[in-house]
Amino acid sequence: ITMLPTLYAYGGFGGQPPTSGQRRFVNGSNRYLKILGTLDKAGKADPLRQLGISPHSLRAVTKELLNEVFAGLDGMGRVSAPIHIHVAEQTKEVDDCLAWSGMKPVQYLLDHFDVSSRWCGIHATHMTAGETQRMAASGMIAGLCPTTEANLGDGIFPADAFLAAKGAIAIGSDSHISVSPAEDLRQLEYSQRLRDRTRNALASGPGKSTGRALFDAALKGGARSMAQPVGALAPGLRADITVLDDDHPALIGRSQDRALDSWIFSGGNSCVRDVFVAGHHVVQNRRHIREEAILKNFRAAVKRLTA
Repeated sequence: ITMLPTLYAYGGFGGQPPTSGQRRFVNGSNRYLKILGTLDKAGKADPLRQLGISPHSLRAVTKELLNEVFAGLDGMGRVSAPIHIHVAEQTKEVDDCLAWSGMKPVQYLLDHFDVSSRWCGIHATHMTAGETQRMAASGMIAGLCPTTEANLGDGIFPADAFLAAKGAIAIGSDSHISVSPAEDLRQLEYSQRLRDRTRNALASGPGKSTGRALFDAALKGGARSMAQPVGALAPGLRADITVLDDDHPALIGRSQDRALDSWIFSGGNSCVRDVFVAGHHVVQNRRHIREEAILKNFRAAVKRLTA
């Protein structure tokens, strides 16, 4: 796991006071750095744990606050720790940023911070062509949440142009409306097809597997976004492996790239049979080895939260 505690300090661009509903999330730099320090100590003994930061958005922090946190993070020796931040998710955010700074959110980030491959811009949905090119060139990863963005009606990320500019992408969920890598990759591809009325929008060329192109891009960018030694079966990388069930109806008779296409565009989560983490067999024949305890704890947590 890569722990990314969220930094939320303000209620709008330029350091506006938080609303009453936001106050329970608010931290200043001192308290936030104490949280980071606790997680830093807790994670150093576990090779599966990494630490980074997640300033919620430009409207929830200021440049000065972020620089204080960066200095504290560097002081812990975490100079390459990942930085995840929501940016340009919705048109209102873009309009508010323009009114405050005269710049759109991605432009503001690129002009005011040393953006590099340790950064992950979550959503980055509404960018100009120039912002798209600059973000790709900076190495900043686009952290996409396609099913979340579709559910909220946010808009469509310019994936074709971003990938053509050698940009890196990762996928995830921002709302848990769905937690399925296959569904998110499918939604990403379909969004481009619907916008442009085309087919195989993100395939790497004629006759190439769309699933393979999506899968490889998400593996590479996802590993970087988490600062984890994963993303391929190769010497020196951790043995995190997902095994698909070749007896699943969507996969029967399919292999290699064709199996990837079927998993992403047809089978989804139901195709997953086994999961290994660092070589440990944690999901066996669709059941987690601690499933009963996890379910019991989850039921108790939900009951406590909804009481």
